[in-house]
Amino acid sequence: MEDTLSDIFRTLRLKGGIFLDARFTAPWCVASKVTPQDITPFLKSPAEIITLHYVVTGRTYVGIGDGERVVVNSGELVLLPRNDAHVMGSGVDGEPINSHHLIELAPEGGLARIVHGGQGELCHIICGFLATEEQRNPLIQSLPPLLKVNIREAVSRDWIESSVRYAAEGLHHGAVAASPVMGRLSELLFAEAVRAYAMGLPESERSWLKGLSDQYVGRAIAALNADLAHDWTVDEIAAKAGLSRSAFVARFTDAVGLPPMKYLTLSRLALAKQLLLDRRQPVAQVAAKVGYEAEEAFNRAFKREFGQPPAKWRDLQ
Repeated sequence: MEDTLSDIFRTLRLKGGIFLDARFTAPWCVASKVTPQDITPFLKSPAEIITLHYVVTGRTYVGIGDGERVVVNSGELVLLPRNDAHVMGSGVDGEPINSHHLIELAPEGGLARIVHGGQGELCHIICGFLATEEQRNPLIQSLPPLLKVNIREAVSRDWIESSVRYAAEGLHHGAVAASPVMGRLSELLFAEAVRAYAMGLPESERSWLKGLSDQYVGRAIAALNADLAHDWTVDEIAAKAGLSRSAFVARFTDAVGLPPMKYLTLSRLALAKQLLLDRRQPVAQVAAKVGYEAEEAFNRAFKREFGQPPAKWRDLQ
């Protein structure tokens, strides 16, 4: 699965970094959400932001809205694939303070810091991100709003732990936050979270994310996601997977729960919905970007799946 995920991540064109060193002492409670301004030094116009919090020492409780708070311990990562506003604290109670009001900018362009709380237990958190200027990818949309993973059980744990120690010891230097090592660290943390989630899906669940655990299906998914607009045929996808047509169709359908061409259609239309939200793009341009040469064919496929033609769907958003 590692090679497949790496291929898919390359299609996301993600850029990562570490932007905040937070040291809280109990009791504490903050409301948090990464803003485009937080990552301006790394990426000027992010279309999508993925939030990462790695707990170096101590523990924190994290939740979205009024949902359940998840405890995240030392050595564990919490990831928010769609950058939802969330609450973090030393317990499940407490009135949250906007974390942006607590940020202290470091002198000479170093990494921003937060030092906040009472006299209790220390919780040291390194906050990072992954962002892209591209529109949404099906991978991000398929993930739950909050993921937790124990990095010490991860495939790349040795590299990750050494990099986190490097970051924790030198975060007061601005160059560390923007270094390629820190960008690579964010990518690996994301990869481990996705890998752990996919591997933890029940055997009975069939989805394209579960299909990544199959090397042949995974190759096909990576190829399709890399170029959804390509005029794919079943034979061509099967060749990418390294199987005969009949063996590939059976294997893909069993793993994902959909035949390959149906998966391709749904992936194209899911991307089209996101592109349509940019009202500057004509419907014909969106159709071309997701692999439909004829706008009429795109309209029919979109209406068949979502009950409305694309132009009307966009007007109602």
